[in-house]
Amino acid sequence: MRVLPSEAVQELASETGGWGGPGVRASAYLPAAFALVAILVAGLFAERQSRELADLAERAAVRVQAEVLAAGLQRAIGADAVRAARLIGPATDLSATGHAEALVAATGLADHAAGLRLALLGPGPQAKPAPIDDPVLVPMVLPGADGMLAAAPAGGWTARPAAIWPIRLLTLLAGALIVGPMLRTRLLIGERQRHINELRDREVELERLSRRLGLALDASKVGVWDYSIDADLLVWDERMVELYGYPPTGRQHSLADWRNRLHPQDLDRAEAEFREAIEVTGRYVSDYRLLLPGGAVRHVRAIGKLYREAGGARQVVGVNWDVTADVLRNEELVAKRLEAEAASVAKSEFLATMSHEIRTPMNGVAGMLDLILRCEADPVQRERAGIAADSARRLLSILNDILDLSKLEAHRITIERVPADVGGLVREVVALMAAGRAGQDVEVRASVADDMPAVLLCDPDRLRQVLMNLVGNAVKFTEAGRIEACVGFDPAGGGRLRIAVRDTGVGIPEPAKRHLFQRFAQVGSEANRLRGGTGLGLAISRELVELMGGEIAVESVPGLGSTFSFWVPAPPSEAALPGREAAAPAGLPALPPARVLVAEDNPTNRSIMAAYLAMLGHEATMVTDGEAAVAAMSGEGSPFDLVIMDIQMPGMDGLTAAGRIRALGGRAAAVPIIALTANAMQGDRERCLAAGMTDYLAKPVSLEALADAMARCLGYSAEVSSTGDQPSPGSKLSIAPATSRVSSPRSAS
Repeated sequence: MRVLPSEAVQELASETGGWGGPGVRASAYLPAAFALVAILVAGLFAERQSRELADLAERAAVRVQAEVLAAGLQRAIGADAVRAARLIGPATDLSATGHAEALVAATGLADHAAGLRLALLGPGPQAKPAPIDDPVLVPMVLPGADGMLAAAPAGGWTARPAAIWPIRLLTLLAGALIVGPMLRTRLLIGERQRHINELRDREVELERLSRRLGLALDASKVGVWDYSIDADLLVWDERMVELYGYPPTGRQHSLADWRNRLHPQDLDRAEAEFREAIEVTGRYVSDYRLLLPGGAVRHVRAIGKLYREAGGARQVVGVNWDVTADVLRNEELVAKRLEAEAASVAKSEFLATMSHEIRTPMNGVAGMLDLILRCEADPVQRERAGIAADSARRLLSILNDILDLSKLEAHRITIERVPADVGGLVREVVALMAAGRAGQDVEVRASVADDMPAVLLCDPDRLRQVLMNLVGNAVKFTEAGRIEACVGFDPAGGGRLRIAVRDTGVGIPEPAKRHLFQRFAQVGSEANRLRGGTGLGLAISRELVELMGGEIAVESVPGLGSTFSFWVPAPPSEAALPGREAAAPAGLPALPPARVLVAEDNPTNRSIMAAYLAMLGHEATMVTDGEAAVAAMSGEGSPFDLVIMDIQMPGMDGLTAAGRIRALGGRAAAVPIIALTANAMQGDRERCLAAGMTDYLAKPVSLEALADAMARCLGYSAEVSSTGDQPSPGSKLSIAPATSRVSSPRSAS
């Protein structure tokens, strides 16, 4: 598409010499130049004439005065030659001005000679020249001889024409009247030439942009249209005709052609949007479908804008383009997203099922081994049972790592910010790990900086999990020497918690450090065979640290040891920490005998719970499902002080049974209920508490954990945990109870 210069621009260009001409022809200045030269010549001639006339006037005045003086002298001397000779001397000596002055004085005519310089000239060739420059000569008849009276102004001929300056002023004024319009005309012509050049540049730029627009429209397959509202005239370009499936006949189109191609389901909406653009908004944006001949469907996006022409006529100009591929791609992406979400849900359900299916037998294994270790047995049996229990703990740790990794992949781990005593937390972890190294040549200790704030806002559970992984790795790879967990605080950036775990272990080779924090990455096959591990602990630690907004790094020298350090944002807090119980003495809490209802479908788990409760001195009643538990609690006056409820049971599950028990009212509704689950997935604890349960235990359950939970629920502890005392997946089998607790009174028997 090419845009040529307009006729007006071409006409202006031709008047000023064309697009490449000098702008103004020289012939346009010739008449003005001739007029200016003529005025200058006329002024010079007038000035000369004025000067000559002034000279003539001055000489005429001197001549008149000299003639009057000569006549007076002739009368005074008369015809007396003797007197004349006596007054003026010999005729041959008449060139001296003194003779004339003496003569004028003698005759009493001095007043008539005022302002003149006079001389008497004798007759004939023998007379001396007049001593006056350019005198006026007046003939004079004297007795015995004729002579001449020479006269000139006493100060010389100094007269100037009086009309010279007016003439010059008029000449300059006339020149200005010609030159001014000439210059103004030149400026106007130059300005017009600049406008012409700008128009030319704009025409060239418009032509260039038009070419680019044409290429862009051809490449993007965009159709251009405009609609004259008052004339009901719709103009389509070739691409619009092709887009709407009409043959390229070149005929004029109307709005009816647009309506005829709209999909029936989109017709009303598209027309309403077009009317709104014309009557209200002035902008038209719409997506709709076209139903083409043959039944094909095409998705189109339309954009337009309302304009008003100079005469007031309204016009909508817009573009259309085919978005069918984008719509199909989006539908495919939506389908894939729904498929991925369904897969994620299936994966979560699978993980929950696997967690339950693995933890349930693990609870039986760990519980039975714990019971064996608590019974009197010969040393060989105790050693074998201890090895089996340690293997069970390792298997549970691997299971927890896998569950943590799955939750990280599904973005189902949330980070909290609560007040926490980080120094105390680090000391607890170190003390727990040091207990596992008792009797070995390794010193495990914690070092907390003096300027460490007492309370920081952070996620203590995730910090504990990272510390357990780092300190656990240090313990695993350090045969002798020292392991130290150093805690510091950096106030920059609002506050950062910095923790470094240093050991004097085997160290890490440089090539292994590059992929150390990757999943399933391990230092070396030989070390792994000796010490075990899945290679997930550091990968989980890195992702948890990054979720908390920090970074983790490692420095190591083979043979000398390693330092794992990380930092997380942790601003200081003035909030008071939740109350903590005093450290309990070693052993189990002593509780009065209680009547406990246990709802558990697995026979092995029922046996373990019965043995644990018997060891604690309580009376246990066993049922196999939720319906039996509700029935046992619905009698006149609840015969039980506590209910231990498994979550997943055939028939009525534990959550439903807990709700039914709370709905019974009376004393049964106030009996504490401890949830017992093998899922240990995020959200399980919240669902249990929301269903009316009092506490939460994750399988496998240890005797200590059960005793602590019962003490909290039955009111023999000052406070009751709102989150339970079980570790999150990835931590060890037995962890000290959490410090956040809520009170719950013991039911009366």
